[in-house]
Amino acid sequence: MLDLSRSAIAIPVVLRDVRYNADHFPGAPKLLGVEGGANCQQYAYALLRHHGFVLPDLRSKELWLDSEHTAVAERMEPFDLVLVHDNPDSWGAHVGLCVGADLVLHLSKTISVPAIETLAELQRRDAYSHLIGYKRPLRRVAAEPS
Repeated sequence: MLDLSRSAIAIPVVLRDVRYNADHFPGAPKLLGVEGGANCQQYAYALLRHHGFVLPDLRSKELWLDSEHTAVAERMEPFDLVLVHDNPDSWGAHVGLCVGADLVLHLSKTISVPAIETLAELQRRDAYSHLIGYKRPLRRVAAEPS
């Protein structure tokens, strides 16, 4: 599960050892990327931004409702955001990132470091049993050097 080499997407060194920090959510005051840790959304956005995607700091409900920067996808593909929860409400949903065939990279309080699991493995946990859906980022510029 913690083997990040399973990712088809390059994960830069700076994003491999990020610790979970619930206080570091998108839009948190004085937040600088993943310095000092990140929550699930902040972590997924940092990896997307590293690969050149442009996304505002959206919380999970805002992300699910957004149509300007993301689009709902029918099936997950690399770089899609994956939203799961213990119920069908997107408010407070856990956010991960598709990094290959059925693989989701995510940062959770339970594991506390970045992990890759299949969507089925992720959904075996009660907290992530309900698939809200997939959001595909729409805008990409040049990626940062790795």
